[in-house]
Amino acid sequence: MISIPNKPLGLLAGSGRLPVYLAQFAKKKGYCLVVVAPEQRLETEIEQYADKVFSYKFARLGEILKIFEREGIEQVVMGGKIEKRWLYQEGLELDELGEKLLKKAPDRKDDTLMNLVVEELEKQGIKIISILDLSKDWLAPVGSFSVSQPDEREWKDIEFGFEMAKEMGRLDIGQTVCVHNRALLSVEAIEGTDLAILRAGEFSAGAVVVKVWKPNQNLKFDLPVVGRSTVESMIKAKARVLAVKAGRCLVVEQEEMVGLADQKGIALVGVKDGKR
Repeated sequence: MISIPNKPLGLLAGSGRLPVYLAQFAKKKGYCLVVVAPEQRLETEIEQYADKVFSYKFARLGEILKIFEREGIEQVVMGGKIEKRWLYQEGLELDELGEKLLKKAPDRKDDTLMNLVVEELEKQGIKIISILDLSKDWLAPVGSFSVSQPDEREWKDIEFGFEMAKEMGRLDIGQTVCVHNRALLSVEAIEGTDLAILRAGEFSAGAVVVKVWKPNQNLKFDLPVVGRSTVESMIKAKARVLAVKAGRCLVVEQEEMVGLADQKGIALVGVKDGKR
């Protein structure tokens, strides 16, 4: 479990709104919060909740360790999307540690790379804390949490989508699929959930978006997350239903998200095993 609040808590932040919510929660609980994030990838709002904010160049892992050591950080929570596509940008400068870990990786799957990062941090005496050790209140409930509910055709798409998404998760490709009439419109890969949804909208209106928990999910760094931006992408793509794994997916900005979904007639549902 998480240590006592009088010890500083590090937040290794990726992109998106989740790091902001984690910072708000940590501040409310009285933690001294030190945020570390890649350069120019952080929501500026987080600064009002953090005691200190530091940046590092992507893939320069030695910089992260130096910050944690200097600030006396022994416990860290990880949240937000780490954009793997940065690995393929021109001008990427790996430091010695980043280069060492990349050479050690048998492939560049998300789980492979992130497990190596976690392993290295823990080797240096840093305890990686799961978001669930901070709060379980954000987990998706069982059943509908919007006014609209899936119809019979959409439930068939949910069941089909769960089977497809679980297989994609097993292969560590992504956690999200978009389905219409039991046909796959898009599968999340390196681009992330929102862009996968928008891509589905290029082919058909009325898609069902399914997001699942991967079979070998590492809770220290990888929890499925949906929020307001998910619904905003669905509106643009004219998608109709969002189905997530109940008790295994974080729902952030829930009040705003549900309010927007209800305005647009979008169904939000937490499902146990892909079935009603």
